[in-house]
Amino acid sequence: MTDLDPNHAERRQFPRYTIDIPIKVKIAAAGGLSTYCFGRGGDVGKGGLSIHVPHELEVGKAIDLTLTLPYTGRAVTCRVIVRNRDGFKYGVEFKELSDADNELLLETCRRLGVVQSL
Repeated sequence: MTDLDPNHAERRQFPRYTIDIPIKVKIAAAGGLSTYCFGRGGDVGKGGLSIHVPHELEVGKAIDLTLTLPYTGRAVTCRVIVRNRDGFKYGVEFKELSDADNELLLETCRRLGVVQSL
């Protein structure tokens, strides 16, 4: 079953920019144990990111995500909410970003906008 609306892109609050980056998702398990799953980040915007992860993620759940944005050398670890899915492609919304990580995200989006408009 898909939770992805084909008109979703037109209703986005912020523009998205194409990227291809590795990501790491922390999966909480029963008994307080956690495991990690690796995937790829697709498009990014001020509000969120698309990710491809070979793991079942529940829409509406919060997860911890680690990524390194283009033009940066520093990993960002943040809390995101899974907003939609289509197979193993998920749309996630950034929920807990530090001020420094938010500034890094905004600068990355600005740079990607310049590069992708050429």
